[in-house]
Amino acid sequence: MQMDWRSAGQLSAVSLIDMLIGAATFNSLGVVLPHMVEELGWTWSQAGVGFTLLGAFCGGSAWLPPKVIRRFGVRATLMVGAVLLALGLFALSSVTNLLHYYVGAALCGMAFQMMGAIPGTFIITRAFKERRGAALGVYSTIGGFGNVLAPLMVLWVMGVTDDSWRAYWMAQSVTILVFGFACAAIIGLDARFSRPAREELAAPAHDKAPRSVGSHRIYRTPESWPVKAATSTYQFYVLLAGYFASLFCLVTVTALSVGHLTERGVSAGVAAGMLSLEALIAVVTRAAGGALADHVDPRWLLTAALGAMSGGCLLLTFGQSQPWLLLYAIGTGFGFGLAQLCCTMLMLNYFGERHNLELFSTMLLTGAASALGPVLGGVIRDTSGSFVGMFLLTGMASGAVCAACALMRPPRLLPGAQEPATPLGGVVAGE
Repeated sequence: MQMDWRSAGQLSAVSLIDMLIGAATFNSLGVVLPHMVEELGWTWSQAGVGFTLLGAFCGGSAWLPPKVIRRFGVRATLMVGAVLLALGLFALSSVTNLLHYYVGAALCGMAFQMMGAIPGTFIITRAFKERRGAALGVYSTIGGFGNVLAPLMVLWVMGVTDDSWRAYWMAQSVTILVFGFACAAIIGLDARFSRPAREELAAPAHDKAPRSVGSHRIYRTPESWPVKAATSTYQFYVLLAGYFASLFCLVTVTALSVGHLTERGVSAGVAAGMLSLEALIAVVTRAAGGALADHVDPRWLLTAALGAMSGGCLLLTFGQSQPWLLLYAIGTGFGFGLAQLCCTMLMLNYFGERHNLELFSTMLLTGAASALGPVLGGVIRDTSGSFVGMFLLTGMASGAVCAACALMRPPRLLPGAQEPATPLGGVVAGE
C-alpha cells in the first residue's frame, strides 16, 4: 500500500492511540478488577456494574464525538478525549467506594469514543481515497493488539510496584495523556483536521468516488447522500444489524463461553484457550480483510463473516470435543475480525464520506445495546439451567442478518434527494 509520509504518520498515530485506549480500558479492567474486588471487599455483582457502565457509556456516547468534530475539529476532539480518559483512569487509581468507581468507569467509556473509531475513521477516510480498506485494516489490526498488550502491561507495572493496582491505573492515566496529546499534535499538522469539520459541508456536495477499486468492480456511490436519505434505506439498517450482531456476539461469547463450556465438561484451561485462539484469528483476519476489501466486494466478505459467526456460535452451543471447539474458535474469530471492518467499508461505499461521521456514529450506538448480551444470557441460564438457549439465539440471529446481507443490493439515491451544494462559507441546514 503506497502512501505519502503525512498519511503514514496520521495512520500510525490513530492506530497507536486506538491500541493504547483499548489496552487501558476494557482489557485492563478485566485483568485488574479481581485485585480491586479483593482489596475493597466488593461483591462481583457490584464490580460488574462498573464494567457494564464502561460499555454502556462507550456505546451510548457515540453521538458526542461527531458534534465536537464538526464544531471544533478532530485535533480538539482527541485532546478532550485524552483529558477525559486520563481523569477517568486517575479516578480508578484513587477509588475508595463504588460511586467513585462507577464515575471513573463512565468517564473512561465516554472518552473511549472521543479517541477511538469515530475520529480514527474520519481521519482515514479523508487521508486515503483509494486504499481505504487496506488503511482501515491496518488501523483495526494494530488496535486489536490492545487485547494482547493489556495483560502484559498489568503484569509488568504491578510487578515493579509491589502488586499495586492503583499505581497501574495512574501509569495508564499519564500514558494516555502524553500519547493522546502527541497524536493530536501529529493529526493537527494537517489543516483539515485542525479546523472545525463543519466547513467541509460548505463544499459542493459530490464525493467523486470511483465505482471501481483494485482489480474488481466494487460499487462506490458517486453521490453525497444526506443523512435523512441514507437512514431511510433498508441497506442502512442491514448494516446496523450486521454491526450489532457482531458486537452482541463478541460480548456474549467473551463473557459467557468459558462458563458454558465448563458446565458441559470442558476444562477451564481449554475454554480460555479457545478465547485466546479466537482473538488471534480475529487479528489475523483484520489484517487480511483490509487488503481484501479493496478487491472483493465487502458485501460478500460481510456475508461470509456473519455466516462464520453464526456457525461458530452454533458449534459452541453443542460442541464438546476438541475438533468442534477449534471450529467454533475459528468461525467466531473470523467473524469478529471481519464483520465490523466490512460494515464500516460498506457504509462508506454506499453513502459516501460527506456525512459518514454522523452515519458511522449512529452505527456505533448499537454498542450500548450489545452490552445486554451477558445480562440476557444470565437470565436464560438462571431460568433454563444452561447457556444453550442464549448461544442458540445468538447464532440464529447472526444467520438471519447473514441472509439479509446476501440479498442486499447497493442503494440508489432518488432524484431530488441529493443534497444541494451550499455557497462558500455557508452551512447545511440542520448542522
